[in-house]
Amino acid sequence: MAERKEFFEVSLDFAELENHARSVDSTMRWASAIELVQLGTEQAISLLWSLTTDADENVRDAAKLGLKQCDQQLVGKVLATKWSIEPETKSATAVDGVEKHFPWKVRPLEVPSVENEWAVDAAVLNIIQTEGPITGPRLLRLYGSAAYPNNPRKIPKSRIQTAVKRLERRGLVAHIQDYFEGEIDFWTLYKTDSPEVIVRDQGQRKLSEIPVTEVIARLRLLMGDDFDYSGQNQRFEVLLKAYSIKQAELHIVGDILAREWSTLLSV
Repeated sequence: MAERKEFFEVSLDFAELENHARSVDSTMRWASAIELVQLGTEQAISLLWSLTTDADENVRDAAKLGLKQCDQQLVGKVLATKWSIEPETKSATAVDGVEKHFPWKVRPLEVPSVENEWAVDAAVLNIIQTEGPITGPRLLRLYGSAAYPNNPRKIPKSRIQTAVKRLERRGLVAHIQDYFEGEIDFWTLYKTDSPEVIVRDQGQRKLSEIPVTEVIARLRLLMGDDFDYSGQNQRFEVLLKAYSIKQAELHIVGDILAREWSTLLSV
């Protein structure tokens, strides 16, 4: 456990990451793939590529995602020396400008504790890399489903919030504060080298898990200049159509507008 506990507490060099990437522990290899992205060197990219054929599916997925997030010119240079294919594109933009939402693949995670902060940081970073911009509640639900499959709400919110702050200190993630200062429930999180807002389809997200900034951006995309001159009723109608909300679901939308999206129609 000592090896794991110290994983994210220091700045690891390539030799250490390479050692972890060769570990018999698939979780160590998975975490190494996440950290190699932060190095971004030719050596790191080459090692990431080797992990795309790892025996563990989660390691392969983390390595493929990491390659997409590295400098693509450097990736191309490294892969040009290998008989390989280019990393697949994560998302495609639809005709209407709305991208596909790609969900994080839930994998078994250890219960967060002081002894495994390295693993908590790795998982939180991986979720944000995959789904960001992502709301705090969805991050908590995904992590909870992975660590507490029988009762996701048992997730210790304070430990996840602290993990986010550690990642922010490392300059890897950032958040938009929606309402109350200091509460992850009202944060929208994203990778620092990625946009704060991306317009996507709903995907597997609950309506309440779609960032309000994303909803506003989608309304502006659909309404154009009319958005600034529109009233609440008009915006509400466009909102219902955009997310294919049925009449029977209106009570759900009403609850969301009263809470998560409370300022949406009056922006």
